Order: sequence, then C-alpha cells, then structure tokens
Amino acid sequence: MRCVRVIHGKGIGSRQGEPVLKDAIRQHLCRLEAVQAWVQCGEHEGGEGALHALLRLAGPPRD
Repeated sequence: MRCVRVIHGKGIGSRQGEPVLKDAIRQHLCRLEAVQAWVQCGEHEGGEGALHALLRLAGPPRD
C-alpha cells in the first residue's frame, strides 16, 4: 500500500469547538519516517475531516 486515507473527523463536536484529533494526527504524521507526505482530502473524499498520506517505499532489509 502506498497511499492511505485517514479519517479523523472535522472536530466540530469537541468541547472547545476546535479540532483535537485532526491536529494531533497531522503532527504525528509529520514525525513518522514512513510518511513521505500528506494532503487534505477533497470535499468528495472527506474534506477537512480526512487526509491522504503517501507512504515511503520499503527499503531493503537491514542486517
């Protein structure tokens, strides 16, 4: 698998009215070596409530 869709929701139901999971997911993806890039989905795919993540190809096995 090279590209995955992560559905995190828009966060409109959170206590403060601000997205919590959405922001946490995006920060976490930036730290993962396996994630090459990510982009917010288009409206027909979830819009602000989802993103596509491009995964790096697996390299050769390490000894």
